[in-house]
Amino acid sequence: MSRLPRRLTCAGIVAGALASRAAEAHERFVKHNLKYPLKLEFFGRFPGQWLGLHPSIFRAGVNVAAVLFAFLFLWFSRHSLVQWVQDGFGSRVGGRVQRALHLAACFITDRPVKNRVWRSLSEWALIMFLRSPGLVLMYSATNDSLVMPSYPLDPVSATFFKFAQVGLAILILTQTALPLCGAMILGTWFYLIRWGWMVSIDAMPVLSVAVVYITSPWQSHKLAITEMNANQVRWVRLVLGLGFMALGWLKVYNHNLVAGVADNYPSMMNDPMIKLFAAGTDPAYRREAWVVSFGLAEVLSGFLVMVGVFTRLWALLMIFVFTKLLLVDFGWDEIPHIYPIGALAAVMFSNKLRSEVWRFEDWKEHARRRGLLAKQVIAVGLPALGIACLVVFPLLYLISFFDRSNL
Repeated sequence: MSRLPRRLTCAGIVAGALASRAAEAHERFVKHNLKYPLKLEFFGRFPGQWLGLHPSIFRAGVNVAAVLFAFLFLWFSRHSLVQWVQDGFGSRVGGRVQRALHLAACFITDRPVKNRVWRSLSEWALIMFLRSPGLVLMYSATNDSLVMPSYPLDPVSATFFKFAQVGLAILILTQTALPLCGAMILGTWFYLIRWGWMVSIDAMPVLSVAVVYITSPWQSHKLAITEMNANQVRWVRLVLGLGFMALGWLKVYNHNLVAGVADNYPSMMNDPMIKLFAAGTDPAYRREAWVVSFGLAEVLSGFLVMVGVFTRLWALLMIFVFTKLLLVDFGWDEIPHIYPIGALAAVMFSNKLRSEVWRFEDWKEHARRRGLLAKQVIAVGLPALGIACLVVFPLLYLISFFDRSNL
């Protein structure tokens, strides 16, 4: 990078940090006033129980860990399963059905999908991903907010920063000086830490687009950027997944906020996946178990996206959830959901997906080549079980020690 672009990038980080001074130390979410108090003893310590957790919390953790184990087990075994389906059912059907099965298998197992329609959708999804922050900035500027409607501006400097956001949005929408745009977004996020760790975690998914901006050419306005390289896809997936994992644990920790949202939007409690994770919990603690299950569902989906396990399936599921929240549950108050929808779509339609758990796959493949079925099961089962337990239970145990009665 030449000296001038490097200076502009550093200046962008500083400018983004300074712009964050305009944000007050609170967030403006959708309605989240707690209408009915939670039973706070549910979230505390229970000596004599497994890990000292309330039995319903432990049960929700077991449910989520079981689902995570199943997806990891299937992922490690996917090549054998696909081969079995193709050799069995695929050999009995015609060419069109075989091609359809092949495309479906490629989609499910994150392999490249060779299709013109898929290619067009991939280009459109990336363009949406790169432009969507500009739309959110424009909306925030018209609603006295910084970057996202959740962060209100200080009235003293609101006018200046409204115009600054509109200027940044124009750069993004015209694809001009994208590294500078990424630096400003990164600087803004760094300074949000000043207002509390929960605020910075809430904004973490925004960093995924900054990764692409910063690694783009300075002459981005002269280029048609319709594809991310393998490193960009990997970093977007890692940052996006880690952000959603952190948001899930934040929901488990900040239980009053999540329960308050559910009190104002009761339809959220009918989500079938959350009901699955809350299965077997004590009906007397229905709302409390729902809060934990809701947070763990986001931890599960974020982790699988982060490590690249059935990325497309989980991206598709999360796109559906965010679209439902935007169009059905919350409305325009959650217009920033356009951004994660674009990010997840760009990842889902990419043909350069890679897994972070390839070493475990190598162990299984080594056992398969030697024809050792028992070792294949062990090579698949033990890592899947260990990962599932480590993702769920250590932080559930740790969070139970915190007094969250004043949140």
